[in-house]
Amino acid sequence: MENRLVTIATLKKTDADLLNKQLTEEQIDCMLSPAKAVKANELNGYRVKVRMKDRKKAIRILETFIELYGIETIEGDTFSKEIERILVPVDFSENSIRACDYAIGIAEKLHAEVMLMHSYFFPVINSIDYGDGLSYVVNLNDTITEIANKAQEKLLNLFNEQKKKIEKNNFKHVKLNFTLTNGNPANEIINVYKKYLPDLIVMGARGLSREEKEYFGSITASTIEDTDVPVLAIPETANYKFSGKINILYATNFDESDYKALKKLMTLIYLFDVKIHLVHIGVQENEKLEKIEQIKTIFTNLYPGYEFNCHIIESHDVIKPLSEFIQQNNIDIIALTTHKRNFITRFFKPSMAKKMLFQINAPLLVFHA
Repeated sequence: MENRLVTIATLKKTDADLLNKQLTEEQIDCMLSPAKAVKANELNGYRVKVRMKDRKKAIRILETFIELYGIETIEGDTFSKEIERILVPVDFSENSIRACDYAIGIAEKLHAEVMLMHSYFFPVINSIDYGDGLSYVVNLNDTITEIANKAQEKLLNLFNEQKKKIEKNNFKHVKLNFTLTNGNPANEIINVYKKYLPDLIVMGARGLSREEKEYFGSITASTIEDTDVPVLAIPETANYKFSGKINILYATNFDESDYKALKKLMTLIYLFDVKIHLVHIGVQENEKLEKIEQIKTIFTNLYPGYEFNCHIIESHDVIKPLSEFIQQNNIDIIALTTHKRNFITRFFKPSMAKKMLFQINAPLLVFHA
């Protein structure tokens, strides 16, 4: 797997030769291959390929190269920004534990850091009896301290449990940290996101109690809406597997943003043994067939060696055929791109789509257009 060649950029011949020289000087094996333009408005060029084990170092050299010489890539950046930080909001439910499993499994492959975060509420003061004000303040302070201490204890216990899992699985490339905050979880997740600057957020899509299930589901939706990084939402009974083939369904409506989303997807899963199913549900038309072949051609040129299948399922109903496809093909992750803010909100509010997603136990990976 580490010796598989991956494309890091497509450049003009002179630029590709210059980058090849720089990579070779850094003792990185490099290969150039012709890239025939797929679209009419694109230029022919050369794809610069390196081995997987050298990709991180090569990407850093590429970024410096582009900035130094003002180079423009022909096909755009093949890989998005390296995933180095993963944020995992937790509420100590089983769903949160599963989210930790996914985050740590991904982090081990990508040599990334995982930040566990929990936010807790202080009790709301509705009224104060001034006749007994002193004792009320004392009791309230005791309550606040108790809540804070209990939250800290739970988070520390979770951190230690995850550390033991890391040691048990002999993971050597994941760094684990945690942070505790006080406030509304939806707001605090965004606050930590802005300070920590993660490249991926992994979180459960359900809470502890029946009421918290819907509440935490809405927090997942708002997190997707209010952040710019991919969010992986884990349903209640999903179980992460650390080995074997991973089947990923990417739902497409043939938008230009698909190219960008697929590149982000590959940055996340390029080190895994994956099979990607590009699926569109609708009426088969010549234009759609041409687009799906175009996407397939671009993908196989950029990422040779990866299994990539394209499907158009003829149906006016989306939920049923998609659910059947997911079950028949043992889909492990559903990936899609969101364009409208209210689209994701509809996914997590009571609907057939939401019920279907959580019944099949497949995590939902959402990219932004």
